Amino acid sequence: MDDRRRGQLRDALNMLSNAASVVERVCDKEQDCVDNYPENLQSTERFEKMEDALDSLNDALEKIDDAKSHIQSAIQ
Repeated sequence: MDDRRRGQLRDALNMLSNAASVVERVCDKEQDCVDNYPENLQSTERFEKMEDALDSLNDALEKIDDAKSHIQSAIQ
């Protein structure tokens, strides 16, 4: 792989890192909301959707980390 393509992949890594930061901030805020949700409303559909969203965000973070690892391997 030439240096130009490696540079492009490094740019992609930076973008993925930025995306992960955004997702992490949103995930943290959503987790705070879930943690502080009134106990008597925790069996509602809205609460379940919040938990599902958290699960999806955590999955997204894992996939971003996986993508970064694969790209880093390709650069070497």
